[in-house]
Amino acid sequence: MKSLKVAVFLALKSISRGNSRVLILTIAMLVLVYLNLVFTPAILAGAVDSVNNKTINTMSGDIIVQAAGEVPVIGNVSALVSQIESLDGVQAACARNSLGADISYEGERTTTSVYAIDPEQDRDVFQISQDIIEGSYLSPDDTDQILLGVQIAGNDRKNLELYSSSLQSVHAGDQVTVKYAGGVEKQYTVKGIFYTELVQSDQRSYITEKEFDTMNPLMKDSASAVYVKTKDNVRLETVIEEIKGLRPGLKFQTWEDVAGFLRSMTDSFKQIIVILRVIAFIVAAITIFIVTYVDLVNKRRQIGIERAIGITGASIILSYIFRAIIYAIVGILAAALIFVYIVVPVEARTPFHFPFGDVFLPINITYLITSGLILCAVATVSAFIPAWQTIRIKIIDAIWSS
Repeated sequence: MKSLKVAVFLALKSISRGNSRVLILTIAMLVLVYLNLVFTPAILAGAVDSVNNKTINTMSGDIIVQAAGEVPVIGNVSALVSQIESLDGVQAACARNSLGADISYEGERTTTSVYAIDPEQDRDVFQISQDIIEGSYLSPDDTDQILLGVQIAGNDRKNLELYSSSLQSVHAGDQVTVKYAGGVEKQYTVKGIFYTELVQSDQRSYITEKEFDTMNPLMKDSASAVYVKTKDNVRLETVIEEIKGLRPGLKFQTWEDVAGFLRSMTDSFKQIIVILRVIAFIVAAITIFIVTYVDLVNKRRQIGIERAIGITGASIILSYIFRAIIYAIVGILAAALIFVYIVVPVEARTPFHFPFGDVFLPINITYLITSGLILCAVATVSAFIPAWQTIRIKIIDAIWSS
């Protein structure tokens, strides 16, 4: 206990009597290290969240329910949708039929998946209706009209990722020819064009369920899949088990299964986050080590005298560790306040724009605390090593060192 009190005393005296410019620069460096530690990973984490949210809200919902038998169609689907919506944890559900098709316009042709939807029911699960950039969303009674993703329409946006393979110049009000995989060919007026900024979603097209029934009357009240949107913080496995109890012969996918083709990108982001964190910790370690080492070199004779008058080596080592931790805590608190109350609000007003949409910085308190604790641990080790090496020098050699 006595060594601990002496160590605290030495640490506080060292800070109060030390070079103020060195103190400020050291803390400023740690502020920058901590900001780098949380800022760039937060951007990438925000990008991952953005991709996941786009996938859920424009492509998959939270759960996809399909038929498990040889016939890939769910019958009496309206009853099943109503039953699913009555379950605890379910916010909404909708049925969709999908068809492969070729779409052509003025000599240009492209391939797409055409989804037959009930527009009112579908908008409760998906956000396509909020991403209309030209024309308008479908109405339940629409026939001979189609909603196109911008990667299909082209829309004269030459900067699109898939512009060269799109219809290039289609706008709302134009007529396109759709040839379905079954051989049916129809003319449609483009009612609207949507742009979700997720390429995979923007390669889709939509018609109404009423239009689909006119072409496939035997498929009435049937669907290729039912898409389920769950309430926040609900375990998907629990909802899946409840749906299994409603009807046999169903199979299930979660949004993570559907996002498999995007997972490589988000996994790469996560690997980058780990690399950046390691680099930030290394920079912090080097900073603390250099500051401590230089101070020890300059005070070697003083340390020798302190040991000669009875101050233990443990007290001296602990004093440098306490000083490093104080530097780290001040830097972490200052950086955390800057991040939460300055960086995040500014970025929210002018967000970073990635190819799949705006990315916002999330505030993850657990991550902030964990990063702070690890940084304190790094500071402790970085201060201990040079202090321990200095204490190993003989007292007489330390006193007579120049």
